[in-house]
Amino acid sequence: MSEPERQPIATEPFHDDDNDDDDQEQRSEAELSNDNVNEEPPRLPAQLLAEVHAAFAMFSEGSDKMNVRHLYMALRALGVDATDEDVIAIVDEYDPKGRGYITRNQWTVSMTRRWAEDGARRRRFRGMLAAGDSTSSGQVSVSHVRAVLNEFDPKVVTTVDVDEMVTTMDYAGLGMIDYDDFMDTMVRPAPLDRYL
Repeated sequence: MSEPERQPIATEPFHDDDNDDDDQEQRSEAELSNDNVNEEPPRLPAQLLAEVHAAFAMFSEGSDKMNVRHLYMALRALGVDATDEDVIAIVDEYDPKGRGYITRNQWTVSMTRRWAEDGARRRRFRGMLAAGDSTSSGQVSVSHVRAVLNEFDPKVVTTVDVDEMVTTMDYAGLGMIDYDDFMDTMVRPAPLDRYL
């Protein structure tokens, strides 16, 4: 005589190993909003959180799921210069089984993480510029700015871009650039930095 099949208890989520897609559809919206998010809920200022939720709502057609095909446009709606790699990274992290959607909570966590990384990257870039200011004058040489730009992200910034940026910012033609002006003019601020 075989053992009776174990039934799940009420507090335990049901999982049907044979059909993950049916299981996803049967789960409540509250459960779906926590998929693959094992970290504490994101902490964004209210205004940014509202922007993130508005972008999600715009492309999710009122549901708690957004089709991954809409990720590129949703990122652009938030002012993110999205690339294919950005979209692929979100899909790889939050939709590894290929369901075709991400939840609102996953979207929010993804944007919070991205903005935090952008802010850290911006601060690191400013620190690299400031390292060339040995006299604490607030200015660095054009050659230092070129070196920092080339070292920081050589794949993104071309020689033509570097020349254009440096020429634009060397107002007096003295070969010196105010690096805070450079940051304000040439480097897009990360949204979270507005609230720090």
